[in-house]
Amino acid sequence: MWRVDPLAERIPAVLVLFMASGLGLVVAGLVRERRVLLRRLRCEQARLAEQQDALARAVLTEERSRIAHELHDVVAHGISMMTLGVGAGRMIMERDPARAREILRLAEKSGRQALLELQRMLCLLKTEDSPGSRAPQPKLSDLADLLVQVRKAGLRVDMTEDGSPVEIGLALELSVYRIVQEALGNTLGRARARSAHVILRWRPGFLDVLVRDDGQAAAATTTGHRLLRMRERAMLFGGTLEAEVRPEGGVEVRARLPTVG
Repeated sequence: MWRVDPLAERIPAVLVLFMASGLGLVVAGLVRERRVLLRRLRCEQARLAEQQDALARAVLTEERSRIAHELHDVVAHGISMMTLGVGAGRMIMERDPARAREILRLAEKSGRQALLELQRMLCLLKTEDSPGSRAPQPKLSDLADLLVQVRKAGLRVDMTEDGSPVEIGLALELSVYRIVQEALGNTLGRARARSAHVILRWRPGFLDVLVRDDGQAAAATTTGHRLLRMRERAMLFGGTLEAEVRPEGGVEVRARLPTVG
């Protein structure tokens, strides 16, 4: 009778055991590799977050320095007006006291406004190694020229005013201008934006600045360095600024700025 070698019967079982052991080692290696990759990914994410935070801080520092130097020009203008007013009032005090009192009143107003802007400037982290500009800083009346420049860049844009405008300080006018400038720059930087609309809403005690566009709504449009700079401008005056995707499409930047105090 033919007999089967017992060793031969055990060979398949041994092979299965070796294959199972090898497969287990492979799986264990893959698990270890996955853990290493996850650790590396977490480290890279943490490093990227630190870099983004550092970049955001750098942007804010740069913008605060820019605001401070611009306010320096505003304060210098206010002090110049105050000095000229006091000198003119002194010269005509004897022959026209009523006119002199009015000139001195305006000089006092300029001095108070300059002091207020100086206090705001001192609240910022001003760097001393950045040269100041001698050019006049833009005002609300310069928004028309800004819109012309934006139209030349290929964006259809218009502006409307609602309510009764009131007199505001030059520093606040400058911040309104910069907010509109940054918002339109953000629109120009995004694809598929064809038009934008700027709205100034004057209300008792505050001014709403709205910039709406029909551009492609993406997460990056409501965050980033431009938004940080605009928000810094608004916060300087105790205001707020938000940007959000509109339900009908596009993005709206909305700032509320106090006009008193």
